[in-house]
Amino acid sequence: MGQMSNQVEEQADHVNADGSISLAEARCKAAGERLTPARREAYLAMLEQDKPLSAYELIAVLEKQKGKKIAPLTVYRHLDFLMRVGLVHRLESTHSYVACVHPEHTHESHYLLCSECGSADEVESRALGSLLDEIADRHGFQPENAIVEIKGVCGDCVTDEGE
Repeated sequence: MGQMSNQVEEQADHVNADGSISLAEARCKAAGERLTPARREAYLAMLEQDKPLSAYELIAVLEKQKGKKIAPLTVYRHLDFLMRVGLVHRLESTHSYVACVHPEHTHESHYLLCSECGSADEVESRALGSLLDEIADRHGFQPENAIVEIKGVCGDCVTDEGE
């Protein structure tokens, strides 16, 4: 498990808000879209979180920051936009959203979800992507999206339990 754990740690980068906004703006521009101030605020709020957020949790964060009420429809539109341009992913099993740690390129989403602390580490694996493509091909299946979510206990929580 040690070698696999090290590989996952190397791949499971944590999002850095400093360089992410310019990257997000470039990604939006390339898609012919615009990162408006409200979309930027929603994206920054997602970047600042250490775990996935539901739309309503994001609403609460934004309302606290702005000191005023925000309509759920507005936040859902922001999330739809951020997903469309590849800056945020939706975790199907938890109905929550998480900022993409690899927005510089298009990729399938693979997540390690901790059932103890709620963290979600995005990992990239070309081998897993190739395997999923191969399986789909064998079955004559045309995937539209492949999101892999593995639930378990993260290294930090395993260490905490051992102490």
